[in-house]
Amino acid sequence: MNSQEKNYFYEIKKFDENYSNKAIVSRFVHSVGFRYYWATEGLRNEDLKYKPSDSGINTRETLEHIYGLSIMIHNGFHNKEIERSRSYPDLSYDELRQGTLDFLENTVILLENYSGDDFENSKVIFGKQKYDIYNLFHGPISDALYHIGQVVSYRRSSGNPIPKGVNHFMGIKM
Repeated sequence: MNSQEKNYFYEIKKFDENYSNKAIVSRFVHSVGFRYYWATEGLRNEDLKYKPSDSGINTRETLEHIYGLSIMIHNGFHNKEIERSRSYPDLSYDELRQGTLDFLENTVILLENYSGDDFENSKVIFGKQKYDIYNLFHGPISDALYHIGQVVSYRRSSGNPIPKGVNHFMGIKM
């Protein structure tokens, strides 16, 4: 079976050999999906409950935050208003994980068809406030990567490191 058939983010897909805005941005979002996929693959209930201190949040709550960030990323590139929620307790872990991956996948697919005008015309919308799309990079995309790193650290601390063979530099699982 081709690894791309396993899951869209099982490995970083092959992109055209160019450095256009569209190629760079879609590869970056795809990299977020790849890292999230492997950070969350095989999490156990004890991993989801783990938190480093009494004042911190646990892995499950961190995943809920990343889910919200994936909505922001998705809606920002889709020029849709962002309605933020502080938590998503009604979603099962599987729904939370798949929903995050789906938002990111849909964003990468959209970006494949983006034009220069789309980059200029898309806005990150919060109510009546509209922000440039570049805010997604220093906002929710960077924040998602930060929190994905936390999930990796938390799962390692709870005795369940990411699966062996994940090569983040090459974007593959060996």
